[in-house]
Amino acid sequence: MKNKKMKIIIKKSDFQERLLFFWLLDVIFMTIARFLLSNLGFSSGTLRNIILIIVASIPLVLFFIHIKSLKVEQYLASIALYLIIFLAFGFTAILHPESEYFFLRSGYGIERVLRPDCAIYAYLFFSLLDNPDEIIKVIRKFAIIDFIYLIIVQLLPALLRGYWIDVDYLGRQVVREYSLSLGYSILLPTIIFLYIFSKKKNIIYLVLSFIGMGIIFLYASRGALLMIIIFIGLMVISAIVESKRASYKIIKMLGVLILVLAICVWGQALLSYAVHILQSMGIESRSLDLLVQGDFTNDSGRNTIWTAVINAIKEGGLFGYGVFGDRPFVYPIHYVAYSHNIFLELIVSFGIIGVGIILFLMCISIRMIFFCKDRRWRELFIIFFSISCQLVISMSFWYVMEFWAALAIANKYFKISKKR
Repeated sequence: MKNKKMKIIIKKSDFQERLLFFWLLDVIFMTIARFLLSNLGFSSGTLRNIILIIVASIPLVLFFIHIKSLKVEQYLASIALYLIIFLAFGFTAILHPESEYFFLRSGYGIERVLRPDCAIYAYLFFSLLDNPDEIIKVIRKFAIIDFIYLIIVQLLPALLRGYWIDVDYLGRQVVREYSLSLGYSILLPTIIFLYIFSKKKNIIYLVLSFIGMGIIFLYASRGALLMIIIFIGLMVISAIVESKRASYKIIKMLGVLILVLAICVWGQALLSYAVHILQSMGIESRSLDLLVQGDFTNDSGRNTIWTAVINAIKEGGLFGYGVFGDRPFVYPIHYVAYSHNIFLELIVSFGIIGVGIILFLMCISIRMIFFCKDRRWRELFIIFFSISCQLVISMSFWYVMEFWAALAIANKYFKISKKR
């Protein structure tokens, strides 16, 4: 009888793993669907959109089909979250009818938030698993597939062409020597490979991680490199937190502080020396050029965007402008229309409630990084938190899957720790 129960538990767990894995793969299924539809002559139109929504909905449909086999606590928080999100969109549509254009905008509107393959659903699918080892197993498998996919679909075609096709701040299609999106897209597999290497000491994962870092450095936005540094720094902190001996913690903390001071004092000289060596080997990249010019930390026009959003906040009232509240103010400056900063986006959208959300996010992040007693949950959170840090300088929190996954992981740990 006991063995029979064990088999049932294993089967349920396996299904939840497959469901998360299947949802993560949706990005690849959607790419294949778009490619096939375009080749069949459906480059746009209602039929194309319906087919894409059907493909995107398959994991969610499977979830509802098997919902009776799941525990209510595994999805209740997700349903509550999505209800709040739907209400937020509804109230915004009523109170701020001028937002209609940005809600219905192709590629950046409500479809990119609510379509079942999009970022917010990471909260649901990551919440289905109660064991951090199971989540790590799933994301390790996905990282390998995603890494190969990004190289084949994004990197190789650009290298063969000799340039990247992108959209500039006015929405015009332009040719670039680097990609604005590849660096952040390839961060997840790159960081997961580095994490798996730190645990298993398998040199293959280290090589794959270095390849990912090389791709970011040579062909992508320089901001993605900061997320890797944040991940490494937080993993060092995790090791310090895990240490049983107080004296050992102090020594490690001092070591980290000395390293940071050394980077501050001699960092520019070391970078210049490294750049000189790489360029003497014939290696060129945008990041290298910026390092040579002393322009690696240039804000790329973000200060103009942030100033516009800050001015909007000052005039926005107690509760802000609602969902996508930054879009009308950023759109005249930049085509994508989001703030490129999660704190500003939350405040301009939700006012005092946005400030409360920021404080909440800070509290759960501090608790997970410094006070989480389970190293596996802590480091799983660190993986997704590190990638989510891109939201301080880029993207919108509505579009970044790792942000919602980090929230789900934190919530799952808090629930499990209460039962102990």
